[in-house]
Amino acid sequence: MTTTRKIITLSLVGALALGAAPALAACSPQQLVQDTLQNAVKDATGVDVNVDANTLPEGFPAEVPTISGDIKVSGSLGVGADKVWTVSITVPDLAAGYAEATSKLLGAGFTSDFDATADGASTGIFSNATYTAMVTATNDGTDNTVTYVVSGKPAQ
Repeated sequence: MTTTRKIITLSLVGALALGAAPALAACSPQQLVQDTLQNAVKDATGVDVNVDANTLPEGFPAEVPTISGDIKVSGSLGVGADKVWTVSITVPDLAAGYAEATSKLLGAGFTSDFDATADGASTGIFSNATYTAMVTATNDGTDNTVTYVVSGKPAQ
């Protein structure tokens, strides 16, 4: 599998896995859900995954600025250069949260590779020499959430 396919696969698995975590947490204690999810992903893919709440995931790149707000769920997936981090932050206003995320990333030297807004939801892809960050601003049915999916760029 090519490095690019691996990063895309890990990003999608991470986003799907972390998206399911809040729903599962409502049915059982959070730690049990985290352990079950982490073990299921490792069994299915052979890749380590860590899911947390209220904090940035371990090893989250310091050069990727995040917005202010309560961290709803966060986690990391993979190892070494193939690691992907995901962080979902609850915001009072989607447009303002997305604008803040965009401003902070551009201010930190990232460039905008893609930007779209439709039906009140926004998506952007930003990159620098080291990382690619996909940022989405959506309402998940309960909260307004700005989510970051960050991956390292493959060595050239």
